[in-house]
Amino acid sequence: MLKSLLTEERPVSITTFSGERFHATLLTFEDASRLTFSRLGQRLGYDASGDWLVYGRDETLSLWNETTDQIKSIRTPIEMVLDIVPTNHRLIELFKQVNRGELTPDELPRRRIPPLREDLVDWLSAVRTGALTLENVSDLAAHALWWTEDMHLDARVMAGLAFLHGVDFQTEPGVYLYEEEELGWWLRYLR
Repeated sequence: MLKSLLTEERPVSITTFSGERFHATLLTFEDASRLTFSRLGQRLGYDASGDWLVYGRDETLSLWNETTDQIKSIRTPIEMVLDIVPTNHRLIELFKQVNRGELTPDELPRRRIPPLREDLVDWLSAVRTGALTLENVSDLAAHALWWTEDMHLDARVMAGLAFLHGVDFQTEPGVYLYEEEELGWWLRYLR
């Protein structure tokens, strides 16, 4: 995570699990690498009151007051704080958090990698297991189509993204146009 820090301090907005919003400052790579680990993990920055923004060994963010040992758990994903690209697996995990109400869609990372066929297979497989909704996959596909508009992608990926972008179309409330059979066909096609 340290390597994702820039050469200049940078302001970021973070939200705790209780809904409090804070403005914090990310340290530079050089400054953060000179600091010792806290008992919670690596110090990445600080807020206006001087509490440390810490990236824990359990891959969570916290605001930690070193004097009082008070800890506020941060729900904002590390990928948003550091503006780094999440892996496809991590992106699916973040969408699960949105579905459970632990994150808002606005808190999902802005930057994404262009999807591969394997990624689309993972998305469809996650729908079949109930981990993602058809709406989640449609959102992922819409973002990918927008993000990769000027890129050359594999023809199967482009066809898959076009299909997935409309996969949440309903013919009537609660009845989707595409059924399990079509999803299975697309899984086989993308594999």
